[in-house]
Amino acid sequence: MFGKSFVILLLLVTSGEAKKSFLSFLNTQNSEILSFAKTKETVIVRSSYKDRRPNSSYLSVKVEDAKVLQVVDVTKTSRDTTDFTISLMAFPGETNMTIQLWDSEGRHKRLIEEITDVKVRVLGQTEDSLFQAPVHVNQYILLLVLSMILLNKCAFGCKIEFQVLQTVWKRPLPIVLGAVTQFFLMPFCGFLLSQILGLHEAQAFGFVMTCTCPGGGGGYLFALLLEGDVTLAILMTCTSTSLALIMMPVNSYLYSRLLGIAGIFHVPVLKIVSTLLFILTPVSIGVVIKHRTPDKAVCLERVVQPLSLTLMFVGIYLAFRMGLVFLRMATVNVLLLGLLVPALGFMFGYFFAKVYMLPLPVCKTIAIESGMLNSFLALAIIQLSFPQLKAHEASVAPFTVAMCSGCEMLLLFLIYKARKLGTLSTEAEKAPLV
Repeated sequence: MFGKSFVILLLLVTSGEAKKSFLSFLNTQNSEILSFAKTKETVIVRSSYKDRRPNSSYLSVKVEDAKVLQVVDVTKTSRDTTDFTISLMAFPGETNMTIQLWDSEGRHKRLIEEITDVKVRVLGQTEDSLFQAPVHVNQYILLLVLSMILLNKCAFGCKIEFQVLQTVWKRPLPIVLGAVTQFFLMPFCGFLLSQILGLHEAQAFGFVMTCTCPGGGGGYLFALLLEGDVTLAILMTCTSTSLALIMMPVNSYLYSRLLGIAGIFHVPVLKIVSTLLFILTPVSIGVVIKHRTPDKAVCLERVVQPLSLTLMFVGIYLAFRMGLVFLRMATVNVLLLGLLVPALGFMFGYFFAKVYMLPLPVCKTIAIESGMLNSFLALAIIQLSFPQLKAHEASVAPFTVAMCSGCEMLLLFLIYKARKLGTLSTEAEKAPLV
């Protein structure tokens, strides 16, 4: 193997230009799997070995399976040092690569250093990038789903009670409890649990970022289905999304330092603002409809529950479709933390609301808003801040949490409906016959 000073620096190359520089190092102490994500890849090999004569050293690269990896060119990048650039063509699959540094002394060749059996994994096109390879959905179906979402948000606007808004304005305790849970308690729990379970730093950061996300649109949807306070749920979602503009950069800076991750983290301000507008605009239209044409508002209120149920199943299906790529990288510890994060949010939110003796619908709403997180904001931060392969690894967290929270809420909804039906049937049996 190469000595400690002989390392391989993996560079992502797209259309002949290198993107992010540092991705991973190999040395004699640590054997890793190189993961390639592009068709064209570049590997830079650096060694402290000095040529005895000008250009006497050269690099030999051997690949076991040419169907997965092909060596296009090996170029010496400097005359004074033994640095080489290896250009590769990569195809989906796995293979082994051997790299040898030789020095020619006249007719004799001498092996200086080598790395044998370097495992190389080439990701398929569906694993290339979340944004470059999204789930392929028919544009008409996508337009239909988008129309349903906007109509559903408009219907939620018709259900807003101004009396609740006035009450929350005078006593904003539910808003405060939700904000404290979402932006202080949950990120700390995500950090602590990721350290206890021994997750890799990129995955740990992914979970922390997911835990510091505001409430998602699914919050007021489940607040409706579980008979919580819909008006409060919408208000909490909008408030936490606004606070995310401040708290997500603060938490990303703090926990990245604790995890030992250096770099500049980009907070998707445009995405956060657009999320806020995507909620407020149709909801405001619903409020106007309720105020000016109450008859139409009643019609919209009738369709909000079936629409919400439909969108819930569509959302869970799309989350699984998009997350299957990342589930292949998920370990048992990652899945366990994915289940724990939303469950802890539900429990913390409900516990704090009960401590302050808030009404049951309010307790449900705070619990739901604390557990249903807008994981895709964390995904945006990860994709904007990390190199491709590290982003791919860190993206396991938000997708796992999104899938687990959706499944947990669906299970709670089914249990809630089953118990309610059981209670109604028992009351019907006990009712006296007339």
